[in-house]
Amino acid sequence: MNFGERISAARKNAKFTQKELADRVGISQTAVHKLEKNRSKSSRRTVTIALVCGVDPIWLETGRGEVTLGGARPGMSAEELNHAVEGGELRRTPLFARLPRISWEEAARLCADPAGSFYPASVETWLPIAPKTSDKAFALAVPDDSMEPEFSEGEVIVLDPLQKGKHNHFIVARMAGEGSLTFKQLMVVGNKKFLKPLNQRYPLLEVDEGMSVCGVVVAKFKEYPSK
Repeated sequence: MNFGERISAARKNAKFTQKELADRVGISQTAVHKLEKNRSKSSRRTVTIALVCGVDPIWLETGRGEVTLGGARPGMSAEELNHAVEGGELRRTPLFARLPRISWEEAARLCADPAGSFYPASVETWLPIAPKTSDKAFALAVPDDSMEPEFSEGEVIVLDPLQKGKHNHFIVARMAGEGSLTFKQLMVVGNKKFLKPLNQRYPLLEVDEGMSVCGVVVAKFKEYPSK
C-alpha cells in the first residue's frame, strides 16, 4: 500500500468524502484527489489528515507500525485493511500517536467553543501521546513563573478539556468576561472557588460561577535545547 492508498483507506474508514476531508484539513478537494492518486510521496498536512481520520500519523506517512484504526489490531496487514475498508464495517476508536502543542491564543479560541470540533488552526509542534486523554487533548507551554516550583516557565503541560476540574486539580481557566486564559490550581472551599498560584509572590484569586474550565492538566513534559 503506497502513500496515496493509505490516504484513501484512512478517509474511507472515517466515512469522509474527498470534499469533507479537504474541508476538515484546510486544503482543496483537488489536493486530496492528487494525494490519493499518489502524485506526492508526502504532505505537510499528513499529521492533520491522520488525526482527522483517526489513524496513526507515522503509519500514514511511512506505512510502518500500527494502523490504529478502530477495529484494527496490532500488525494488521495492508491487505486486511483494504478488505475491511472495502467490505467491512470498522468501529472507530480515536487513538493519537502525537499530541498538538498550540499557542495560548489558539487555546482561547478552542475554549470559546468547547462543544465544537477540535481542529487547531496552528500547531507549534507535536508531542508523544499522554495516557488517559480524550481525542481533544492538547498541550501548552507554561507562560510564566506563577506555578513554580512544580511548573517552570517554558515547560509543556498536557490538558484534557473533557475532564471536569475538581478540588486540587491544576487547570487552565477562562475568567468571566475575559478573553485570555490562566493556569492555576483549583481550590474548592465550601461554596467558594479559588485559583491558587503555587508561587507565593502571586495573589490567590476568588472566582465566581462565570469561570469556565478549559482543560485539566494530566501530564507535563520538559523539553531541553538540542542546539
